[in-house]
Amino acid sequence: MVQQARHTVGDTFTVVHRVAVAPGSVVQPRPPVDSSIATLMGAATVSREGDSVRIAYTVAVWAPGRNELVLPGAIVVGVDGRIDTLPDARILLDIASVLPDGQPIATVAPRAARPWVERNERSFLPLMVLLPIAAVLVIALQWQRRRRGPVPPPRPPITAPPTDTIRLVAWLDAGEVRIVADHLEHALTPVPAAAAWRERLAAVRFAPDEGAGLGALCREGLTLLTESGHR
Repeated sequence: MVQQARHTVGDTFTVVHRVAVAPGSVVQPRPPVDSSIATLMGAATVSREGDSVRIAYTVAVWAPGRNELVLPGAIVVGVDGRIDTLPDARILLDIASVLPDGQPIATVAPRAARPWVERNERSFLPLMVLLPIAAVLVIALQWQRRRRGPVPPPRPPITAPPTDTIRLVAWLDAGEVRIVADHLEHALTPVPAAAAWRERLAAVRFAPDEGAGLGALCREGLTLLTESGHR
């Protein structure tokens, strides 16, 4: 294989090598080993074209003149699992020098280094764009806050009024037995001595025709409530 177009030292181009392999085989290319002539610029690409496989190498060349670049033979794995190594491929490269013709290399003065290229650019344009937007947002928030007015203080928690035993006795005498039972159950919940009383109340409070028994339990509950310190 012979290179068609002539390149100069430092150029990057693609070298294409085609090999004939059986359909279904896996082809693993190997990179060039002589880095003084050419350097592989990335992994080789493999594609099938008809009855052959196309292997493309992107290389950068460094040696001027006519040089032979050796591409190690690709590794082929057949559909039956057999592994084979193809023969090496030799490519003749004709690379032109970038130095002046007819002048000895020792007499060529190197060019001065180029200045550094700035990778960032300082600009106040983003700040000038974002600052008015931020000011508008702050003004809008302040306007909305003033429109809503001052934040009301938090409401105190709602607590049940203290149990009045005198009122409960009056309700019990008036026949409001179930209302008294509800108040007593709530008031005697934290009293450990009233646990058995609450169990008996739960057994009869919703039973039909238990007015007399429920009334007796309420009077017993009033006694427990008075003994626990309620007035």
